[in-house]
Parts: sequence; C-alpha cells; structure tokens
Amino acid sequence: MVRHFFLTGERGVGKSTLIKKLIEQAEDPVGGFFTVKSGNVFPGKSSLHLLSLAEPLIPSASNFLAFCGEPDGMTAERFDRLGPAALSAVKNPGLLVMDELGPHESEAFLFWEAISHALDGPVPILGVLQKADSPFLEKVRSHPKAEILEVTEENRDRLCRNLSRRRRRL
Repeated sequence: MVRHFFLTGERGVGKSTLIKKLIEQAEDPVGGFFTVKSGNVFPGKSSLHLLSLAEPLIPSASNFLAFCGEPDGMTAERFDRLGPAALSAVKNPGLLVMDELGPHESEAFLFWEAISHALDGPVPILGVLQKADSPFLEKVRSHPKAEILEVTEENRDRLCRNLSRRRRRL
C-alpha cells in the first residue's frame, strides 16, 4: 500500500528543508506545491504564495494567496484556483509534495477535494501539516494511508535518511 508521509513540528525546525532535500533525490517527476512567505511582491506587505513545482518557484501576484495577518475573504477562492492546478500540473508524478497544509484552507472546498483525491490515489505524498486544529487537517491526519512524523532538531537528519530509504522502496 502506498504511504503518505506528513511532517509536523515547530516553526523553523526544518520541515520544508527536509522535503527539499528529499525531492532533490527523486528519480521520477515531482508534482505538487510549496507555500512560501514573501516580502518582495507587494511593497511593505508580507504575503503568502502557493508555488507549483511545475513552474519556477518565484512568488508573484499570479500565485498570491493572502497577506499575512490580513484576511480578506478571498483566500479560499485563491486556494481553490491554485491548489488543484498545482496538484495536477505534473503528468504522472512519482511523488506529490504538499508543503504546507494549514487551517487557512478550511473553506477551500475544491482544494479539499483535490487533496482528498490525492490521498486516495496511487502516488506517494510528502507533505507538511501545521500544528493546528481544523476539520481539514484532521481529515488528512486520520487518512488510513497517512503517517504523521514529528520533526525536531534532534531527529530531522535521521528522519531524512529514513524517509529517503523508504521512498526508494515504494
């Protein structure tokens, strides 16, 4: 059975860095997305962006999700537009990356549907789950194919080696 690995842990512990190291080793095409903060796209504002792995990983107005700390009521619509497109952009991926999933997606029902479809599918997922509570995150955590791994400064290098070995066996 295909397993999906979701990393969780404190902010700044190296979850996304660990995923980047693992996808550098991937032999098959990698699809999915990274979410990143940027202070360079909108002058004077910190913004969140969903970057498809099918495109250059450059924050821009076209992949904008939200301003940090300033909800505008359009975030779910942007997740619904950008998320499913990023998950389906790479044809026949050997791995899907979902970095990172959090409570902001709670009202993005098309995004939920795309995540649910991927969880039920045959492609392994490597993702990050924020340490937060929401129905969306609980659905991911409780999926029968999902394994949640806590990342700490003490175990992240070991986790990287172990996940690398496990990925080669999938």
